[in-house]
Amino acid sequence: MDVDQLRHTEAHASARLEGWSSMLKVLPIPAAIVTPDGVVVAANRWLDVGAGSALLAPECDGRPRNRFGIDGSRWRVRPLDHDATLLLATGEREDAGDHLLRHFYSSGDALFVVYDHESRILQSNPAWQRLVGLTSEEVFGMDTWDLAHEDDRHKRAEIETELITTGRAQADFRLRGADGNLRDVRLHLQYDNSVGRCFGIGRDVTEEGRLTAELEHRAFHDELTGLHNRASLMHYLEDLLGRGGRPSLLFCDMDRFKIINDSLGHAMGDLLLTELGTRLLSVDLGSDARIGRFGGDEFVVVLGSGGEQRARLVAERVEDALREPFDLDGRRIHITMSIGISTCRPGRNRTAEELLGDADTAAYEAKARGREQCVVFDDQLQAVAQRRLDVEEGLRTAISNMEFEPFFQPIVTVHDGSIVAAEALVRWRTPERVISPGEFLDVAEDAGLMPEIGKIMIDATIAAAAHFAALGSPITMSINASDAELHVPGFGEALISQVAQAGLDASSFLIEITESAVLATDSALPVLRRLRDAGFRIGLDDFGTGYSSLAHLRELPIDVVKVDRSFVADLPTDPVTHALTASLVSLCAALGLDVVMEGIETKAQAEAVLEIGGTVAQGYLFHRPMPISDLEVALAAERSTHP
Repeated sequence: MDVDQLRHTEAHASARLEGWSSMLKVLPIPAAIVTPDGVVVAANRWLDVGAGSALLAPECDGRPRNRFGIDGSRWRVRPLDHDATLLLATGEREDAGDHLLRHFYSSGDALFVVYDHESRILQSNPAWQRLVGLTSEEVFGMDTWDLAHEDDRHKRAEIETELITTGRAQADFRLRGADGNLRDVRLHLQYDNSVGRCFGIGRDVTEEGRLTAELEHRAFHDELTGLHNRASLMHYLEDLLGRGGRPSLLFCDMDRFKIINDSLGHAMGDLLLTELGTRLLSVDLGSDARIGRFGGDEFVVVLGSGGEQRARLVAERVEDALREPFDLDGRRIHITMSIGISTCRPGRNRTAEELLGDADTAAYEAKARGREQCVVFDDQLQAVAQRRLDVEEGLRTAISNMEFEPFFQPIVTVHDGSIVAAEALVRWRTPERVISPGEFLDVAEDAGLMPEIGKIMIDATIAAAAHFAALGSPITMSINASDAELHVPGFGEALISQVAQAGLDASSFLIEITESAVLATDSALPVLRRLRDAGFRIGLDDFGTGYSSLAHLRELPIDVVKVDRSFVADLPTDPVTHALTASLVSLCAALGLDVVMEGIETKAQAEAVLEIGGTVAQGYLFHRPMPISDLEVALAAERSTHP
């Protein structure tokens, strides 16, 4: 063979080898191209050997056939060309049974156990042996149910019957290992009648069960106190009613909790609620009773039976449990509760929500009667509750129909009665009459409707201010902002923008708030500071009632203090009230705060206000609240008198 022929032959062989190597790469099993002596020329990714490695034992007679490798493994060998200069060696697939057997013993996740028809273990994998803490020899022949907790062995007959009947079953039981610890195990069993064997695939679900129990506990228990929550109590109540029971319900609302929470801080308030929950659990409520927290300072007791008499007895026990003060980090706190009771009265079927609503209404009435009271829901309260529902429904319609409008009560100088400002007071104008806020405001607050009503009032008041400015009679407008309004996201920025768009100066508006609205949470303070920075003046309304504290005059961002009418009423006749109010006026003057005396109805009260240094007031002596048309007339008359 000349040189050219030799080169041609070598190039042809190289091309063939390259083609065979490409084929080798796509084979899904271990494969290699080898010489007749078993030396590797090329191998695919399933085979961890390099070129030149010895893979197969040398041929005995030179003919390709099934051969054993150097390590004893079986290989199938066939020639790649007609003269068998190169061979393709592929590893033979392992028997499926061998593969499953290897998986059986190597599995670390599932637990495989094989039983005979008497539930005795014939074969088990290491994972099962680790779970029970026994060796394969110790497990062999053991009755499976000997490993189960004594209280779970009663399930055996039912499961074995199901296996024989259907061929399948699931067994959930507590398994006691060699270390004495219990684990929750779930076995999926399949019975093969042809061989009389039961094959089990098991799983340790201890942690899964713990997490499930924890999630379930959280779903039905109050996080702070550990008591049942609303969902749990309502489910229990609905179950009692669904089974024809006649449960009773106690709605227990802590008295003056806001004062404690605001004065001592939320952390101390939470501690009090926790301690209260613990103490309520110590009360003998009866075996069919459940107690829970609905949120805030509201606790509810559900009694499975017993009617009004038993409910009153339980209420007395709750009240007795609260007589001893609570020790909170060295502070002794006394608390009381207003309790409302609802029962399943003869002839009246009530749903769980209706019973809860009845008890809530009774608790509301208990507070109205002076707190620390126990009131049972009856026909009279039913009428009150129905009235509140009717009012709420009417309010929602009134909001849609824009039936709310401001009536303006002038604020005047005491010595001559000249108008210096006007407070916008909400009125509900129906086709039949004009309704004062005393008839609907508490319902609106409970129903969460104050932000919508407040928005209507703000729009109308700003429009009124713009109207008087256009007439050449600009007047400071006072707007009441409720707790709910102050906590509406963007309330402050929206008000600032709206006043600016109307072409008005923010300083011509006084935003009136109550201490309770500001102190309920800290989130209202930034809103008030932003409004004040924008030029609005802030007034503290009804000072002297409820939450009032002289410290708040320094802490809150306010410009005006409106002294409650309860001080003014006794000002001419009560020396103590006279002295206190005079001191308050002097203090406000020293702090640079303006004072408005509310509720002046007689000349004697007006004279007493002047005596203590008061200069600005409002009340029926000067003007009653009036519609905008009447205020326009009053301002025009004043202009003509004092041009």
